[in-house]
Amino acid sequence: MDICHVPGRFPVSTLRFGHVQQNPGLPRYQTSPYWPYVAAAGGLRSETDPSGPTYRNRMFFLGMGFVAQFFAQELKKQGWVVSGTCTSLLKKNELGEMGFDMYLFDANEPEPSTLEIMKYHTHVIVSIPPVVGIGDPALQHRELLRSSLMDGNLQWLCYLSSTSVYGDRGGAWVDEDYPTSPASELANLRLVAEKRWLSLGDDLELSTQIFRLGGEFTILSMMIQPLEKKYLHMQVT
Repeated sequence: MDICHVPGRFPVSTLRFGHVQQNPGLPRYQTSPYWPYVAAAGGLRSETDPSGPTYRNRMFFLGMGFVAQFFAQELKKQGWVVSGTCTSLLKKNELGEMGFDMYLFDANEPEPSTLEIMKYHTHVIVSIPPVVGIGDPALQHRELLRSSLMDGNLQWLCYLSSTSVYGDRGGAWVDEDYPTSPASELANLRLVAEKRWLSLGDDLELSTQIFRLGGEFTILSMMIQPLEKKYLHMQVT
């Protein structure tokens, strides 16, 4: 599920990989039932336009984790230029071989040059989790982010959050209208980060979204990664 916060500056349409539905009258808050849906500024296309001074669709992932990699691969298939950050040289080389433009990035001490690169992309997805005692690492440098991104091509900003902000509902259904009630410190930090990213998006006059992802993404990652390592070990030996 997601919460979509759309300033009046941009007409908005719902973009699904491989299929576009035009809907210029979207409400201020929109729910997308499937992960592959992305709300994007109207008029953007699902392919690059190398004839122009810049590409029409360029996605930057601030934190190229498991879910971000899945999304990045889908966008790559649709002709998007995809860039992102990671914290190790090994991961940078691995993702670079997959066709992504990668940059080393420490959210606690961000390089201004990396933030400068972000503003030449049309879309940004933030996939860096909060840290107990710190909060959202990137938002420690909110003013640096704002000043770096205010003049550029950026039109769309998304923060990957978690359904943990609803607390323990005993298996009951929830949606974006359900009141939040985080039951842990990390869940509360997620909720705080949501509000702060929405605020930054407002300051930058961007179409801004919050995607609240369920725990199944983490579980799937925990199941797949050990299998990948085991398979690679078997192949090598």
